[in-house]
Amino acid sequence: MDITVDWSNLPVELWPLIGEKLKLRIEFLRFRSVCNPWRSYLPPFHPSTPPPKFPLPSASDGPTSFLSQNTVFLLRPPATSSPPSSGGWLVKVEECDRMLLRNPITSRRIRSECFNLLEFDMIELGKSYFLRYIHGSGSAFGLKKVVVMPFEIGECAILVISDKGNLGYARSGDQKLRWFSHEGSVIDDVGFCKGQSYVVDSLGCVFRITMSSHEMVKISSKVVGLGGRKHLVESCGELYVVDRYFDEEQSKQERNGLELDLRIFGRRGRHRRFQSGELKVVDFKVYKLEWGDGELSRWVEVNSLGDQVLFLANDCSFTVSAQELAGCKGNCVYFTDENHVNLALREVTRPESFVFDLEDRSIQKLESSHIFWPPPIEFGCTSSSLD
Repeated sequence: MDITVDWSNLPVELWPLIGEKLKLRIEFLRFRSVCNPWRSYLPPFHPSTPPPKFPLPSASDGPTSFLSQNTVFLLRPPATSSPPSSGGWLVKVEECDRMLLRNPITSRRIRSECFNLLEFDMIELGKSYFLRYIHGSGSAFGLKKVVVMPFEIGECAILVISDKGNLGYARSGDQKLRWFSHEGSVIDDVGFCKGQSYVVDSLGCVFRITMSSHEMVKISSKVVGLGGRKHLVESCGELYVVDRYFDEEQSKQERNGLELDLRIFGRRGRHRRFQSGELKVVDFKVYKLEWGDGELSRWVEVNSLGDQVLFLANDCSFTVSAQELAGCKGNCVYFTDENHVNLALREVTRPESFVFDLEDRSIQKLESSHIFWPPPIEFGCTSSSLD
C-alpha cells in the first residue's frame, strides 16, 4: 500500500539538520524554491567551509589554487507535464562564486532565461573538477584531468593528470604535488569503479591506484587497438576503455606535440576565441574489462552498447540510457573535437560536438540536438544562447 507523506508537517527543528546535508548551491535553491515556509527554514546558500586548496604542477610555494566543481544532471520533466515529453535533457552545472549552466560535453556556457528548478526531477550522472587560481582568474594551466578521491580516505584529496601525462596526488593544503612512478607510461585518463580508483595509459594498460603504498598496480594487459587516446568509463558497475582513432595528419601532430599559439590570451585573442579545428577523429573502438582471478585482466571488444550512450567530455565521461533522452539513439558515442586540450582552455575554446554510431561506424556533426538543455521552444523556454 502506497503511503503519502506530508513533508511540510515535519518538526521545525529537523529542517536545519536537513540543510546541513545540502552541500551544493543547486540543492539549496531547489529546497528554498518549494514554498515560503521552506525558504524561511534555510538561509541563503553559503558554503560551510572554504573550498579546498591545492598546489599546482609548476608551483613550489604551497597551495596556489582552489577546487571547483561541475555536476552533470539528467533533467526529467514531471510525469504530469503537458504536453507529455518523450524524454529528458542533459546539462552541466558549474558551482563557483555563482551557478553557471554549460553544455555537458563541450562545456560551452549556456545563457537561458528559463530554468525553473521545480519543473524537473534532477538525477546526478557525474561530476568533474578543475583548479582555479587563488590570486587571479581562470582555470589553472598544466592539467588535463582532475578527480577527487573517495572521501573514505579522510580529508579531501585529488588525483591529477598533467599535460605531459604524469599522474599526481595531493591532499588539501599540501605544499606540492606528489608524482607516481609509472615507468615512462603516458597516462590518458583516470576514473573510479566500485569505489576504487584506476588509470589507463596510452597503450590501454589499466592500473589500480594503491594509496597506502603510493603505487600503481597493473591489473590488465594492453588494449589491442592502436588508437591515439584512451578514455576510461564506468557503466553499470563495469569498466570500459574507449579508444579514439585520429586521422593520419592528427596522429602526426600528436606524436610531434601540438604547439599552442599563446596570442589567443591577448585582448583581441580572447574576444575572437580559440577555434579547436575541424573533425580529426575517424573511429572509435570500445573494450570491456574482463576481470582476471589472480592474473592480468583482459579486454574484450564490445560491438554493441545496447541502448546505452557514451558521452566523452574533456573533463569527465558518463553513460545514459537512450530511453532517458528525447530523440536519442542508443549504441552511440557523443564526443567533441577537443583532443588533449588543457583544462584551462575550456573557457576560450569553441569545440564542436559529434556523434559516432557503433552500428554503422559513421560520424556526424551535431548542428543541434534535443538531448541537451535548453529544450525545444515548445516546452516553454523562450531564449537561450551559448557564449
